Amino acid sequence: MNYREIYKAKDLSKAFLFYGQEKLLMENALEYLINFYTDKTSRSFNLIYFKGEEVKTDDLKAACQTYPLMADKKIIVLKDAGEFLKENSLNDDFYKFLDGLAHFLILIFYAKDDILKTTKFFKYFQKNKRNIEFPKLNSLEGQKFVESYFIKKGKKIRPSEISYFLSLTGYDLKNSDLNLLDLKNEMDKIIAYAKDDFVKREDIENLLSESKDSNIFNFLDALYNRNPEKALIELNKLHETNEPMQRVFIMFARQVRLLLSYKELREKSYNPNDIMNKLDIKKFEFSKIRSYEKNFSKDFLISFYYELLKSDEIFKSTSFDDMVEMESLVVKYSDRGKS
Repeated sequence: MNYREIYKAKDLSKAFLFYGQEKLLMENALEYLINFYTDKTSRSFNLIYFKGEEVKTDDLKAACQTYPLMADKKIIVLKDAGEFLKENSLNDDFYKFLDGLAHFLILIFYAKDDILKTTKFFKYFQKNKRNIEFPKLNSLEGQKFVESYFIKKGKKIRPSEISYFLSLTGYDLKNSDLNLLDLKNEMDKIIAYAKDDFVKREDIENLLSESKDSNIFNFLDALYNRNPEKALIELNKLHETNEPMQRVFIMFARQVRLLLSYKELREKSYNPNDIMNKLDIKKFEFSKIRSYEKNFSKDFLISFYYELLKSDEIFKSTSFDDMVEMESLVVKYSDRGKS
């Protein structure tokens, strides 16, 4: 069952399994069900929460046997379903109990990412089409989410800034652990900081780049100073802090592109201010690029950039270890930039 069907269904009942990476979507769906099926005045009687590590099957069965009070539905939410499975041995009688749940009841097993799809528990819900996954949003959905959240908070944001924000956070990168709650927290910071109605790129950079990119730039500094040992140390630090390797790769490729563009514009006799404007970067980053460029020849940067394009295909199309690919790039190129 797709989680969007929750909002279209006219009458839900019996047991469901909520699971997936996007806890915010799960919370939104749960809040919708609570508001739709229960009334505030009688909610204390018709809404029950259990913790998976504390509740026993007998407690759950007992709660499911009582009728709702002054309402048509009663909602029971069991949080941390994975812990419930660890603490209770579920036999055939338990699944018969689930089959026989009354029509007035909505029982929701709320799971973290630790729920195994090979268990009898998961397969029960899958067989009955009551397993509801809340996956990460795709690129288009992520853009719509960002735009709608800013609008909800009284801010407007252009598509180019949305794409820039998502690229900096790394939400839509493969293997990224970032979720919508993380995005929401970052957007709240930007909203509090932005002075104008429209969110600008500099608002995003000031709140995200300075904090998130500092570690990446430590890596890039070592790499562009042709110090592979230091670069590998910094790369491993990024890996240990769960920084998505694809995001590191994007910043890596961006810096190479900027270095190459700087050299080409300088060859055409552009002055520093014009170069900075054409590259659309700030003075701080411009000063770094200007100091980095002397360590690399133009021919090397061209060759290097094409190699990065090949690596980009590896990141996108295979299950190859991202960290291994990044380490290979560091070892292969960090000490060969000077002709």
